[in-house]
Amino acid sequence: MDAKTVFCAVAFGLAATALSAEAPGNSKYGTLDFSGSLPSDRIKTIALVMPASIQGKANFDRGKAALEAAGYKVKVMPRLNFEKVAPVEDRVADFEQAWMDPEVDLVLCARGGTGAEDLLVRLDWAKLRTRKQRVLGFSNITMILNAMLRENAGHPFSGPTLSQFLYAKRPTFEWLSKAIAEEGPMPDVKLRALRPGACAGTACGGHIALVLKGVQMGWAADTEGRIVFLETSIREPSVVRDMLDELVSRGYFKKCAGVVFGELSAGGPNRTRLSGKALKAAKAEMAQIRKDFAAKMTCPVYEGYPYGHVALSYAIDFLRKKTITEDGVLRQ
Repeated sequence: MDAKTVFCAVAFGLAATALSAEAPGNSKYGTLDFSGSLPSDRIKTIALVMPASIQGKANFDRGKAALEAAGYKVKVMPRLNFEKVAPVEDRVADFEQAWMDPEVDLVLCARGGTGAEDLLVRLDWAKLRTRKQRVLGFSNITMILNAMLRENAGHPFSGPTLSQFLYAKRPTFEWLSKAIAEEGPMPDVKLRALRPGACAGTACGGHIALVLKGVQMGWAADTEGRIVFLETSIREPSVVRDMLDELVSRGYFKKCAGVVFGELSAGGPNRTRLSGKALKAAKAEMAQIRKDFAAKMTCPVYEGYPYGHVALSYAIDFLRKKTITEDGVLRQ
C-alpha cells in the first residue's frame, strides 16, 4: 500500500472523530456529567492539548467546563489554535510543556484527526523520559502512544479524547477511571474467538491505519510479547484488508502474544454513517476479512472488545498486563 493509499485510509477511518469533535454532547445518553470519569485521588490537574487536528472552541469550552464542574483543575496550553491547526513547533511545545509540568497528572488530547505523526521526530524524548507522565487519547493519537512505548517514555492510555467525552456512554467513564487508577483488577470482558487460545502480555496498537503508518515511518511499538488491540470504522473494507495484509507482510504480528479487534463503528467515507443494506453488507465483508486474517495468524485472535469510535469505549492501559483465557475472557 503506498503513502497516498494510507493517507486516504486514514482520512476515511477518522471520519467518526471529525463528527464527534463537533457533536452536540452526550445529551443522547444523559447530562454532560464527567464526575468520576478519572480517579480523583490520582488525577487532580489535567492539561488539555491538541497535537493533531483542532477541536471547535464551543465544544472544547463545554468539555473543559464539565471537567472543572467534576472537580478537576484544567490547564489549557497557551499555543492552542481553534481556527486552524497550529504549527508543529507550537504543538510540540505545548505537548512537552504539559508533560513536564509538575502539577499535571494527565495530558488529555482534545481530539485525534491528523497531524500527531508530525510531532514524533521533533519531541525531546530524552527529556520526556525524565517524567513518567500519563497521556490519554486514541485515533490519530495512536501515533504518539506507540511512540511512547518505542521510546520507553511516559504512561500511554488508549482511550477517549475530550471530544469523545462529549458523546460517550456513562460506562466509558467508569471504565476509564478504573483503568487510570492503575490498581486492582479490572472487570472481565468476554471476547469472541476468531482463533482461540490463551495469551498474556502488555498492550499496544490503536487505529489500524495509524498503526500501519507508524510501521511505515519506523515509529511502531515492538509487538513482541504484547497483545495488539486494533480498531477501525466500517468503511472501505477492501482498504482494511490491504492494511492488515501489509502489516502481516511486514512482520508486525510475528512475535505478538495475541490480537484483539475493537467494535466496529458505522462511520463511512465522507463523514457518512452506513445504514440498512449498506451497513449489513459492510459488516459481513468485515467479518470475513477478520476471519481470513485470523487464519493467517499463529497467535490467538479475538474480537468484541468495546473500543474505538463508538459511544461505549473501554480505555486500554498499554502498560498493564492482560491475560486472555482459553475461553476468551480478557482479564487485566
